[in-house]
Amino acid sequence: MIREKKFLLDSMLGSLVTWLRILGYDTEYWKGEDRKMVEVAKKDCRIILTKDREVVRFAERNGIPVLDLTSLEIPEALATIAETFGISLEFDGRKTRCPLCNTSLRSSDSRWFCEECGKEYWIGSHWADISRKLSEAKRILLERKGGQP
Repeated sequence: MIREKKFLLDSMLGSLVTWLRILGYDTEYWKGEDRKMVEVAKKDCRIILTKDREVVRFAERNGIPVLDLTSLEIPEALATIAETFGISLEFDGRKTRCPLCNTSLRSSDSRWFCEECGKEYWIGSHWADISRKLSEAKRILLERKGGQP
């Protein structure tokens, strides 16, 4: 099953691209001109994530879903996106995407392979950091909803 939300992130949010892809969300990284970014988001039915107030205003005037992220801290940003757009913060190896090229990954024996760029992924020593940041994002989200961590 493919995650239904698709995102387009501006160049200020490059580190967040990887996290959304790991969570299984089709996420494109935009380095081009702001107005063209809004056109692409509209054409591809993508949600814009940005820190640029001009992009926010232009997207809103054009009816494009947009979020002005105030924090670049990964757990805080993921919690805000989850709160605003209802995305899941649970890793699902069957839905994850290549952090480099955004292609859906093929899984086999706790390993994931990208048929597009040839990269292979597995749960290694970096997994503790990934798990910690996702847990922190879930804790922040729960607190915002009035729950206990």
